[in-house]
Amino acid sequence: MKVALLALGTACLLAQAPVAAPAPGHLPAGPLVDARDHQPLLLGPTTAKAILAHRAVFRENLATVKLTTDLQTRWKAVRQPFTLVAVFGSWCGDSHYQLPGLLALEAEPNPFVEVHYLGVNRDKTLDAAAWPKGCAPQKVVRVPTFYLFATQPGGDQKLMGSVVENPPRAGQSMAEALVELLEAGAKAR
Repeated sequence: MKVALLALGTACLLAQAPVAAPAPGHLPAGPLVDARDHQPLLLGPTTAKAILAHRAVFRENLATVKLTTDLQTRWKAVRQPFTLVAVFGSWCGDSHYQLPGLLALEAEPNPFVEVHYLGVNRDKTLDAAAWPKGCAPQKVVRVPTFYLFATQPGGDQKLMGSVVENPPRAGQSMAEALVELLEAGAKAR
């Protein structure tokens, strides 16, 4: 049932008008088309809607994500303000496979978790202004990398941890790894 709802939601998103490209000052250096596969790139700040509309592989992989009731409950149980930043490559196979775990979680709204997506070129450079307000720009070595920031008094963000490229445990889903990252961040505060 949930997969059918996700597929229906994706079809509705695709029927809507495309999202405009980010402002030029917020784009990483490089072309807007990948030099290797000649496909368009999604660069700088973007949205789940734009990611799903961008390449079919994101929609196809989202349709295979299964969130257990326990995982959904744990995601919704986070009651401290966090910012989760996903830096990904629209050209990257690992991003195609891992990013849908976060897309599935975000489809289950949690008002305490603010999610941001930042697309990069193969050189993985990202303009500092592309990072969410209060989040210190991070050096990106591999994609996708998911950065967890805790909102501090005054609005600044403190880096609490990250998941780089793949879940830390064999057989673990990215959705589960991200929920564990949030839970660890909540305990560390």
